Amino acid sequence: MLKKILDGLLFGFGFAIAFVAVWGVSMMYVMPRLWESYPPKMETREPEFNKPSDAQFAAPKPGLAIEKKDFSFFKHAKDRMQVPPGGGILAMSPMSTVQGSKRPSTYQLWMTESKLWQIRTIEEKAEIEELPYPKDASAADLDKLMHKNLGFGARQSSMTVSAHDVGSLKTTGDSSRDDTLNGKLRISVEGVVFVQPNPY
Repeated sequence: MLKKILDGLLFGFGFAIAFVAVWGVSMMYVMPRLWESYPPKMETREPEFNKPSDAQFAAPKPGLAIEKKDFSFFKHAKDRMQVPPGGGILAMSPMSTVQGSKRPSTYQLWMTESKLWQIRTIEEKAEIEELPYPKDASAADLDKLMHKNLGFGARQSSMTVSAHDVGSLKTTGDSSRDDTLNGKLRISVEGVVFVQPNPY
């Protein structure tokens, strides 16, 4: 009787090890390939612009940009995305692009401490429109707007832009963030920051 129990335990233990091994291999190799071969074909909607105006790029105004570095005694103090003083949050998503376009079309939202803008880039052109500023504005409002205007197919990315980066854009037309972007940060005369995508 004891021998049968031990045999059963050994069989169960061996079966469990084999199951875990097969599951681990499938999760590491098989499942990622299945996901890549069947991408979701979700298209974005066209966002509604009522009275857009063409964004006129701000000409750099040479001068001494003041470097402002923030310090916190607590690590991971910036895990929650908040509007930095003098800067803003930029949310971006590619849109369905007309065949033969040289650059991807994008929809973007720029939120500062007091203003909210929507931006649409098509080729080298950028259109901007100011939106009503939400009460108790936060990054969550950008998520809601992005899904409302583009649908749940929106492939949204968000980032904070510091006052130092905004100052650099105004004075030199360049930003240290460009190295990490597949595009170039630009600023309009109204102070609207957005990404001009690189050509394909």
